[in-house]
Amino acid sequence: MTNPSAPLRPKAEQWDAEDPGFWERGGRHVARRNLLLAALGGHVGTSVRSMWAVLVLFLPAGDGPVTGPGGTSLLLATPLVAGAVLRPFAERALGRLGGRDRTVVTTAALTLPVLAAVYVLQQPGTPLWLLAAVAATAGAGDVAAASAARAAAFFPRRAQGRAFAVASAGGDLGVATVQTAGVVAAVTAGGPSFIWIAAAHVPLVALAAALAALRMDNLPVEQGAAARGRGGAARDPHVWGLSLLSLATAGSFTAYGLAFGLILRGGFDASVPAALACAVLATLLGTAARPFGGLLAARWGGARVTLASLVGMAAGTAALAAAAARGAAGVFAAVFTAVIVLAGLGAGAVAALVPAVFAARAGGAILAGRDATTAFARARDRSAGVAGLGGTAGALATAAIVPAVTGGSLLPALWALLGLYGVCAALTCAVYARKEPAPGRGVRTLIPYELG
Repeated sequence: MTNPSAPLRPKAEQWDAEDPGFWERGGRHVARRNLLLAALGGHVGTSVRSMWAVLVLFLPAGDGPVTGPGGTSLLLATPLVAGAVLRPFAERALGRLGGRDRTVVTTAALTLPVLAAVYVLQQPGTPLWLLAAVAATAGAGDVAAASAARAAAFFPRRAQGRAFAVASAGGDLGVATVQTAGVVAAVTAGGPSFIWIAAAHVPLVALAAALAALRMDNLPVEQGAAARGRGGAARDPHVWGLSLLSLATAGSFTAYGLAFGLILRGGFDASVPAALACAVLATLLGTAARPFGGLLAARWGGARVTLASLVGMAAGTAALAAAAARGAAGVFAAVFTAVIVLAGLGAGAVAALVPAVFAARAGGAILAGRDATTAFARARDRSAGVAGLGGTAGALATAAIVPAVTGGSLLPALWALLGLYGVCAALTCAVYARKEPAPGRGVRTLIPYELG
């Protein structure tokens, strides 16, 4: 199972999570340990990537470096764009590393954006271009958060969707963590104390990297899996369709969580503590809804729960536009929170839908006489393709959504998002929901998902 003689636990030997005996003899314990530590690394990574959404609330405006919504939007979007650009390069550079090594490298790399932020924030008169350059290094947090999902490979296929949801929820909590730090900084001393929002990440990064190095494992099968899946994933229509659903749900959750405080601050003149407190509450509720979405998907079907979430998000977005037009701050905040919760619910459902679709196709291939090992390896590869493509597209979409909803064009952005949710709801209904089995029926009835 593991090699106890090696102090850095380099590789889990002969891993077979599908064997019930192996799983009960200790595999479950090892898998859970790796998942929790990977989720911790993802949590810290997401917090680092998101910290500029809080820091910009404390930067001096007017005669300072951030001159109006344009400067704020630049500092918000830069880490997201940088993270989206870094993801494919990091996948190529780190693709041969196992879960432990990848988590150690991506987590330790967060030291640079944290220390750089601490330094430049203490320098009076720092120009906007330098702040943006430092904010770009925070995109490394997106790579660390993406690496956390690899821990799902330790689990049996039937549990990988839930494991992925746990890893994602750990990352989602990173947004709430940095927002909570902002509330504390705002209500305690204010002023230069906001620098500690960045400085507090230094020990967290060190702790997460050390725990990963000492207590995580590498899977020997990980090295070949990523390379096998990259070639054909981009040609698979399901990879693109499910990535679009991931963009609409998980991407919206991230974008709304980052933008909520700034919208309340800039559009409704809320105080910094009040704006961040509302954002923290909404993010926590949305994070809690994400694994709940996976549980509902297991009971009612991932496509049905995804469709219901998208319809609810569309209705909520229309209500947001109406509330914004009337300047109803209380109604806007309540509906915005509800939309974030629905986005989290939908993200959890999509995370469960993805492996179900590709497992169904693997089942069809097996019934057609193809090798079972190859069929399920292909299914895992396609699921990884959705995670990679959906994550990159979601980060870019978030980088577009956040400046739009915080930079004075809130209503056009909301109507554009309403159109996106409509398209995704139609896709879910036409391709996935109508082919999904009735609740309680087996996965073998899912073979109609086969599209090529």
